[in-house]
Amino acid sequence: MDNVVDELYGEAIQTYFDENCIKLQKLVVPSGEVDKDIKTVQQILVELMKLKVTRNEPVLVVGGGVIHDVIGCATSLYHRDTPYIMLSTSIMAGIDAGLSPRTGCDGFGFKNLFGSYHPPILTITDRSFFRTQNRGCVRHGIAEIVKIAVVKDEELFYLLEKEASNVLCTKFGLEMQDFQGDKKAFQSVCDLIIGKALERYVK
Repeated sequence: MDNVVDELYGEAIQTYFDENCIKLQKLVVPSGEVDKDIKTVQQILVELMKLKVTRNEPVLVVGGGVIHDVIGCATSLYHRDTPYIMLSTSIMAGIDAGLSPRTGCDGFGFKNLFGSYHPPILTITDRSFFRTQNRGCVRHGIAEIVKIAVVKDEELFYLLEKEASNVLCTKFGLEMQDFQGDKKAFQSVCDLIIGKALERYVK
């Protein structure tokens, strides 16, 4: 789990596992861009070994793009192909990094010097996590969806052109107190934007 996500959602996630009688063994990983390094990957490999993760036991990865890259890279090395499930908690991870087969980390001063193609067996994008993103991150996420739309989906582009301001102000329909309009319909629009972005990225 991403260290920032652990601060925000760690207690709720622990409660979920407890209520469902599932033992949770949690490894909290630093998630800054500076932490996307081969040293972090090595530390994760040591922790996976200490936790006795078996070859076919999927690792649940909760966080953003950096954690996807380093855990994806580590699991590609651990037992040569340990599966992982990605629960994306940022917009960028949710519609891009968390789906990507590319994993990697920096090393010796070079960006993405190490890496592999090791996609998650399942990616979950739950926009309720976007509530804790700052507006700048929401704006970056919208810009990433615009890139996808320009290349792949005219309908998505026009949908964003019409709704981008509302999407930004409400953080994808999560802060609706000042929204003027049909709230239920707008929730569907937010789902459609994310859904189309996911579909086009995968294609």
